Amino acid sequence: MNNLDPEKMKLRKRMLPFLMKPLTVKVMFITCVFGEVMWMYRAIQDGRQIEAFALFMGGIFLGSVSGIWTSRMFDRHYVESLLGHVNILKTSLGIKNTVFAVIALGLPMAVSVIRSDSDPFLAIIQSYIFGFICGMNVMIYLWARKLPD
Repeated sequence: MNNLDPEKMKLRKRMLPFLMKPLTVKVMFITCVFGEVMWMYRAIQDGRQIEAFALFMGGIFLGSVSGIWTSRMFDRHYVESLLGHVNILKTSLGIKNTVFAVIALGLPMAVSVIRSDSDPFLAIIQSYIFGFICGMNVMIYLWARKLPD
């Protein structure tokens, strides 16, 4: 299909978009942990720390799944995408990952917008969202640090 050397077609750290570079993902992870601590403090004040922690762990699990799928999608198709041969979001893994992320992250966010800001439910939903983002960032970081420079 193309006449490029397979060695040149390998993904490298320097080719990653800014938000997927290892240092950036570390900073986002630290920010998410800080946000989670703040929302957990609010959940403890409301007496809902068990529910918030349970949803945080569920968010970490689902975010990890999304992070693994994102990593695989970029590993397989990103170089081809840079060359204009493929649209990442139109691949089967891209469609699955997008639908999964919209459902797993979008529905709780929509619910948190609908519910009142003074509602203790907000701290629980925000814990889930921060857990999702933390899990996704950890998996992307673990994948990105293995890439050659």
